[in-house]
Amino acid sequence: MNLKDEIKIMGLEDIPLIKRGDFLPEIIINALEINGITLEDGDIIVIAQSIISKSNGRIRNIDRINPSEKAIKICKKITPKAKSLGLPEKDPKLVQAILDESKTLIMSEHVLITETKHGFICADAGIDKSNIGDKGFVTLLPKNPDNDAEKIRIGLKRITNKEIAVIISDSFGRAFRVGAIGTAIGVSGINPTLDMRGKKDLYGYELQTTVIGQVDSLAAAAQLVMGESDEGVPLVIIRGYNFEFQEKTTINSILRDREIDLFRKQTYENIIEVLKKRRSYKLGFSTKEVEKEIIEECIEFACWAPSAHNGQFWRYIILGKGILRERLIDKMNDKLRDDLLKDGNSEKSIKIKVEKTRNKFLEAPFLILLCLDDKDLQKYKDTERTQNEFILGIQSISSSATYLLLALEMKKLASCWYCAPLFAKKVIKEVLNLPVSYIPMAFFTVGYPLKTVKAPNRKALKEIIFEPNMYA
Repeated sequence: MNLKDEIKIMGLEDIPLIKRGDFLPEIIINALEINGITLEDGDIIVIAQSIISKSNGRIRNIDRINPSEKAIKICKKITPKAKSLGLPEKDPKLVQAILDESKTLIMSEHVLITETKHGFICADAGIDKSNIGDKGFVTLLPKNPDNDAEKIRIGLKRITNKEIAVIISDSFGRAFRVGAIGTAIGVSGINPTLDMRGKKDLYGYELQTTVIGQVDSLAAAAQLVMGESDEGVPLVIIRGYNFEFQEKTTINSILRDREIDLFRKQTYENIIEVLKKRRSYKLGFSTKEVEKEIIEECIEFACWAPSAHNGQFWRYIILGKGILRERLIDKMNDKLRDDLLKDGNSEKSIKIKVEKTRNKFLEAPFLILLCLDDKDLQKYKDTERTQNEFILGIQSISSSATYLLLALEMKKLASCWYCAPLFAKKVIKEVLNLPVSYIPMAFFTVGYPLKTVKAPNRKALKEIIFEPNMYA
């Protein structure tokens, strides 16, 4: 077998413990000498992220972190799920560290999946508690792994005059698969991908879409020697892999664009799916408990809705099951009964309607009241402009209500928008002791659904788009 047909993976042992400010090229050269290896042109050095982070001082003392309210909420949410799966519980301080290192929190279940500030999608923002020694400390991903790889490559070339490549690796989990594998997070001297498009396969067919993630493959191969526990082999030399040396490379070229990533929640198709899937739910709810924290998350999302003058006039009151809600609904039904009597309805029809309304508002796990706070609405001297300003307020809270319904849908919760508060404003304000400026506008029943609601027919576009005749 020729050397070109053979790939060697050689781990460097007896690497000293890395401290902040250590000059890694010199440490690598010393390790090569101790292990009896001479660097050659075309070698690839794979370096564990941990020693890069340690040399950069990317270490954090978790015990000195003050967790935010958001970190504490996330911790409360994920702890029961972690316990049920026999996984370790996360400290709110660690959750805060993860949030600090993340651009976006993509998913929080039994584990936190985040997008780091580099653009990597991984668990816990790549924060690692292993192989650091001091209890209570963690390593953070390097701020610029490409830059670190470049410095090491150039430093080694100055010492050895050899043309090599450097890969910085970390172990990441994978979607749909159990087990972490070595993954490249920084590169220098080698292109992250190998484009095979246009080449022929064994049968002469031209490859149309094949792009190989070569640096990830190399990092995964190196991890077989590095290990994950007490092996203590953070440096690996790969020799014999035939690659094209390149001066300017970046790990960013291997990151999939959000727009073509089918598995990111933020895709256009998924948004459209949520919009079309949502239904007004007027059926019975499941007995499954709804966590109040989830309701608060949805309301927080609803606060990003557009509003006139950015006034954010919406005010939400969350009503769980209990005496206060029962008293409120009974008082509202008293008024409904009086109104229906004045309209000339029969006692029988009134009883049916009142009971139906009462049950819907009392049986839902949560009842959310939406109010318009008119204290920030602009006041005008003429009645018409003041009335229009009030309408702007109504439009604003309606947009927030829409955001709320969509947020609830994304959390797998069923909901329905009721306008009953419009007809009992005074009663609601008295029972709940609301501020004078609060104007009750809507109720939302919320809970986990028991059944699926059939989609109603939608009018054709020609029925809802009016085209004015400019010649009329």
